[in-house]
Amino acid sequence: MSGTVFIDGDSIDLRTVEEEDIEFLVRGVNHPNVRRYISAFRLPQNAERYGETFENIDSSDSGATLLIHADGDPVGSVQLYPIDDSRGWANLGCWVVPERQKNGYAIEACERIVAYGFRELRLHRISGVVMTSNTASQRLLERIGFTHEGTKRESSFAEGAYVDEEQYGLLESEWREQRDGTTP
Repeated sequence: MSGTVFIDGDSIDLRTVEEEDIEFLVRGVNHPNVRRYISAFRLPQNAERYGETFENIDSSDSGATLLIHADGDPVGSVQLYPIDDSRGWANLGCWVVPERQKNGYAIEACERIVAYGFRELRLHRISGVVMTSNTASQRLLERIGFTHEGTKRESSFAEGAYVDEEQYGLLESEWREQRDGTTP
């Protein structure tokens, strides 16, 4: 199950997503504690419906989606999507199945894919958008150096109500300075 290791980590590996992984991805995005924060997955996902996501997003040239593996098992997904080459921009997304949360997997996966985005894709900026109620993801973004840039009021619909979204951003120069103390 799962593709080859694309990025090595200390406690995780980031692997390519393959068709065999759709069952795991469907299970993850359908879990109520994951789905509530992913606005793209309001409807129940089955293998056929998620197959469209796999073709249009996970396998597309418009982004980089990787499976988070820990101890040989998939535990979540991390992605830079969409990637806008003309602006040097991408959006960061990540989830870990609830039974494997609180192990540092999301933080390490996000750190690794952000480094990949800046070093290898030559991105200038990576953004993150989280629902205001998702305080864990807000803390994660802040911990890896993202700056809170503002609040979009009632910009998403979740659990029967319009909710605010928090906007975060990290510039390549800020990331480099945080990592090695140098500026361009």
